[in-house]
Amino acid sequence: MPPETAGARACVVAVLQSLGPQYIKEIEAVDPRVRVLRVRDRATWHDEAPEAEVILGFRPLRDGATRSRALKWVHQGGAGVENLTADVAGTEIIVTNTHIHGETIAEHVLALTLAHTRRLRELFEYQQRRAWGHGELRAVRLLAGSTMGVLGLGTIGRAVARRAAAFGMRVWGTRRHVGPPPDGVERVFPPEALDDVLRVADVLAVTLPLTPETRGLLGARELALLPRGAFVVNIGRGQLIDEPALIQALRQGHLGGAGLDVFVEEPLPATSPVWTLPTVIVSPHVSGGFPGYTDHMVALFCDNLRRYLAGQPLRNVVNTALGY
Repeated sequence: MPPETAGARACVVAVLQSLGPQYIKEIEAVDPRVRVLRVRDRATWHDEAPEAEVILGFRPLRDGATRSRALKWVHQGGAGVENLTADVAGTEIIVTNTHIHGETIAEHVLALTLAHTRRLRELFEYQQRRAWGHGELRAVRLLAGSTMGVLGLGTIGRAVARRAAAFGMRVWGTRRHVGPPPDGVERVFPPEALDDVLRVADVLAVTLPLTPETRGLLGARELALLPRGAFVVNIGRGQLIDEPALIQALRQGHLGGAGLDVFVEEPLPATSPVWTLPTVIVSPHVSGGFPGYTDHMVALFCDNLRRYLAGQPLRNVVNTALGY
C-alpha cells in the first residue's frame, strides 16, 4: 500500500508510449492526483520517469527497480511475471498481474487439440490440392473416453478441464494445494505425483507459470512416461519443457504431436526444427489474446489504482516468493 502521505502528493504512473491516448485519459480520470508519463522503452523507464510510483506493463524492469526510491507498485499487462519477480526480489515493491486469460486460453488449448485429433492440417492440404481424400482422412482420434492431464489447475487449467470434460474426457490434474476436485476434474494430485498424471495423459495441457520449481519440469524422462501417441499442448512458458527432448520424442514417434504457443526463444527462430516437424502446430504466443483485451487490462488497472490511492487491498497480487 502507498505511504500515509500519498494523499498529499501526486501519484506518477509510467506507461509505454504504445499505450493509446484514450487509455491515458482513462487512467488520469481515476483521481486528480494521478499524472501519467509515457516512456519510450521498458529498459530506460528509470531515466525517463525516475519519479514513477506506479508502472503499468513493463517486463522486465532491469536494474531500474532497485535503483528507484519512488517505485511502489508494478502492474504487469499480462499474466506471466517471471521476469518481474526476479527484478523486485528483496524489495517491498508490489506486483499485480492481468489474469483475464482463462477462457480464451482454454479455447485455444481445445482448438489445438481438435486440430490434431481431427487432422485439420491434412484437411487443409487436401483442400489446397482440390483432392477429396475421403478414404485417407476418415481415421481420426476421439477425445471422448480419453484422458486429459492438466498441469496446473489454476484459473486457466480449470477452464481447460471444464471444456475437456464437456467433450467426454476424463481429467486428471496437478496443483500445489490438493483439495476437492474442481468442476470437470476427476482426480487432483500434488506436484510430486506428476508421474501419475503423465502415465495416463492422452493429451497433456501445460498451464503452469514459470518458477524455479517448474523450469525444465518436463524432460526426456517425463515425456517418455506419456502414453505412446500422446499430444502435448504448452501455453505456459517454453522453459517448462526441455525443447530438445520434446523434439526428439516427436521425431522418434513416441509423441503423436504437439501444439505449442510458447517457446524458449521468442520469436521462434527460423532455424528451429520445430517449424518443420509434421506433427507440430506452431502458435506464435497468441493464445491469451481476444478483442478488447487492452480495454479489460486498463479497466482492471484503474480499479486497482483507485484501491491503491485509497489504501485498500489490490486485486491480482502476485506472491513474488512463489512467482505467481
